[in-house]
Amino acid sequence: KAVVSTQSTGSFDNMVRFTTLLLAFTAAALATNQETFRLSFGQKGLDWFETVVADVNDVLRDVIMKGLVIPPMDMNGVAVEQLKMRDMSLPKPDLSIVEGSGYKLNANGLLMVIDGAWSYGFFSGELTVNTKLNLEAIASVDADMKRGKFRTNGEACDVDFVSLEIDMGNDLLNRIAQGMVEDVKTEIAGIVCKEVDTALDSGINSLLNAIPSEVKLHLLEDIVFTFAPDADPIYSADHVDVPCRVHAKSKVPFPFAPQGITDSLDPEFIGCVLLSDYLVNSVSFLALGKGAIRESIPNKKFPIGSDLTNTAYFKKSLPQLYKAYPNKEVTYKITNLRHPELEFDAGLQKINVPLRVLVQVDGATIINLRLTLNTRGDLSIRGAKITGTCEEIDTKTVVVSSKIGDIDAKVANDIMDDIFLKTIIPDVNAFFKKGFTLPCIEKAIDVRRVLAQTKDDFLRVCGDFSLTKYTQDKIREVVEDIVKKFTFAF
Repeated sequence: KAVVSTQSTGSFDNMVRFTTLLLAFTAAALATNQETFRLSFGQKGLDWFETVVADVNDVLRDVIMKGLVIPPMDMNGVAVEQLKMRDMSLPKPDLSIVEGSGYKLNANGLLMVIDGAWSYGFFSGELTVNTKLNLEAIASVDADMKRGKFRTNGEACDVDFVSLEIDMGNDLLNRIAQGMVEDVKTEIAGIVCKEVDTALDSGINSLLNAIPSEVKLHLLEDIVFTFAPDADPIYSADHVDVPCRVHAKSKVPFPFAPQGITDSLDPEFIGCVLLSDYLVNSVSFLALGKGAIRESIPNKKFPIGSDLTNTAYFKKSLPQLYKAYPNKEVTYKITNLRHPELEFDAGLQKINVPLRVLVQVDGATIINLRLTLNTRGDLSIRGAKITGTCEEIDTKTVVVSSKIGDIDAKVANDIMDDIFLKTIIPDVNAFFKKGFTLPCIEKAIDVRRVLAQTKDDFLRVCGDFSLTKYTQDKIREVVEDIVKKFTFAF
């Protein structure tokens, strides 16, 4: 076992790539038919979502004002028709969790001004309805396993009128109109609740359907990953857990299974994402199977003439090699024997990968080694930037064959530790010490505060964030497209 010194330099370029892929978890969400990641959020997350909805209130208002058609009403023989919304004010919604059921939406202070015409026998005229009401609706979000989507459903709706006034043009008619108020309230309450149900059934579900469910990684262009729900969301008293899964086609079954996710929200943050190490291992299995990692020395970082590339380097550690081949150039061929495996553990992450190392002189293999490389390190996040370290490595080496006699296993381990400490590990540390921004986040989200914690078999990332103008504009575009498809009919 060796403790890493971050002062060293050197690299195996592709080994850095695969270690980067695994340590960074940037591709982590990628292949299973069971729960492998979980979104968890509480009231703070709902409060954040309220602001997102409020940002598109003007879109909803404009579309409703332009396209709303209110059908005629019959109020005790008085025909009310040609109804049209003149003005309305949409309040900021108030969202809360209903334990075991779903969400509650309160929209208090919804204002509507409706103009129209009335007629009774030979009499007719114009009228205006001014109303202020409080709306309460309960909705659930369920997993549609057949379609692989989440789906909203309206569960309950209640309208409480703060005020409703009917102006028919003069005091006498207005007094007569007072007898119509309760009927008008009943009509409007039914209309509002019907539209809420329609919005949940068509509008919100259209928005959910608009969220891409397929993704291609630039590292795996030929493989499409499909996101889907794993089970219905879990509505607890103070937070909601949304279990998810992802599918990826593979000709060979995955030789491992998810261990399950048992954690949830950190209430100090807007929300948390919990990623199973099964996800990262699925990427590794698909992209970095046996033989996918092939490295050799000499290379750009260790050209011919470097210490590692001459048998003199082993004069003391492996004297029989130097004695048999004095001052000869050495070539190393390194190949993985299976995909690298990553394990998240409490406070750290570990990588395990079996390798074949061939030590060659003059093109002939002198030593054939089979070893298991284990690394331990940690990850941290500041803003949208990931940093980390690989703190130690451990190699377990088996000498498969040797043309220079027996080689002690401890000597072989020490030599491999030394070689890897001078090659892959320093570049990994240099890369992570510099850090890098999470892909796509910088453009879509302004991260204010974030926390990354490695747990038993999963990684928990919690954060506070706001949407960038780019994302807000995209949301508005989607909402406009969806809302324009509505046929508003009160």
